[in-house]
Amino acid sequence: MCALFLFLEFWNLEFVFWNFQKIGEKFNLCVINKSSVEVFGLILWTINHQLWTKIMKEQNKYLILIHKRLSNQLTSDEVQMLDTWLEADPKYRALYETTAISWNKSQHYKADYQPDTANEWSKLNDKINTEKVVSMPSRRRWWVAAAAVLLLAGGAFWWFNNALSPTEKWVEIHSNDSLKDVKLPDGSTVTLNKNTTLAYLEDFNTNESRTVKMTGEAFFQVVRITKPFIVQTKRADVRVLGTSFNVKSDIEATQVTVASGKVAVSSKVNPQRVTLKRGEKATATKAGTLEKSIAKTFNDLAWKTRRLDFDATPLNEVFANLESFFNIKIDATQLKENCTYTGDVVEGDKIEDILKGLEKIHNIKINKTSKGYQVTGGNC
Repeated sequence: MCALFLFLEFWNLEFVFWNFQKIGEKFNLCVINKSSVEVFGLILWTINHQLWTKIMKEQNKYLILIHKRLSNQLTSDEVQMLDTWLEADPKYRALYETTAISWNKSQHYKADYQPDTANEWSKLNDKINTEKVVSMPSRRRWWVAAAAVLLLAGGAFWWFNNALSPTEKWVEIHSNDSLKDVKLPDGSTVTLNKNTTLAYLEDFNTNESRTVKMTGEAFFQVVRITKPFIVQTKRADVRVLGTSFNVKSDIEATQVTVASGKVAVSSKVNPQRVTLKRGEKATATKAGTLEKSIAKTFNDLAWKTRRLDFDATPLNEVFANLESFFNIKIDATQLKENCTYTGDVVEGDKIEDILKGLEKIHNIKINKTSKGYQVTGGNC
């Protein structure tokens, strides 16, 4: 459609020639006469037609996928295709976010609007009857105008992708087998859990937003300034101004737990979004669900605080937290009754002592195996 409007604007050969002259003056090129415009136009048409068609098809494919996501019509294969494209370049992610905002606003625009079709048809007929018939330009001028369209549109595409969007350079940090503290250029701090990757732009402080990417698990303490702070993960984006929160992200899901302030979490599969405050968490899944819940404790942060707190917590959840805290395997699938436990675990406590205490309290049997521990029995 854009190409059509450009074509109509450049239909007149004199106007095409004037634009070529202006381009020449702008970039100190040789002065172009009308004959060279025509020859050059035919050459451009031949060279650029297939390339431009390919570019437009590629762009349109992803615009269609964005529309299908916003209307919840994506297949699983299309979800993967769109996610891969969005992660390839921050420009694509910005395009999606802008489109999603406009889409959400449009859902409430003039919901009670009823078109007056009879009146509009009447206006159209009156206009048709009063408009003059204009003769079409010659075939030769059509080719030149079309070539000008391709040249200028192709130049705009190059300018957008190169001049306006230079290659972005990211600084990557890996924690490997130990925790790692990182101080960002704005003064915000990030603690990376083991085997976590964090990336931020070299020009972090000069962008409109403070954007980072991560996989793994990290605790953020964000300095409050006017620029938003955005954490991009596989399944969700987290947006804040100043707060502290934990993000755990893998290929299946992204989980966010807020320790202070407010955090907005938006799914990458659909336009759904939730706002969290202290003691709340959200989970965004590969399937597209985004669920908000209450965090009864801050055990999600135990890898950093080195403390577990249990308040009438079901035993299967207790064992899951102990697995993560001590990096061991506990098989509780044969636990007969899911009793509850109240207590705490702090750094320095031994797993053997904790398990012996649970055995006595709940009349369960915990045996050490080659893979870890196995829990059987249970009597509340």
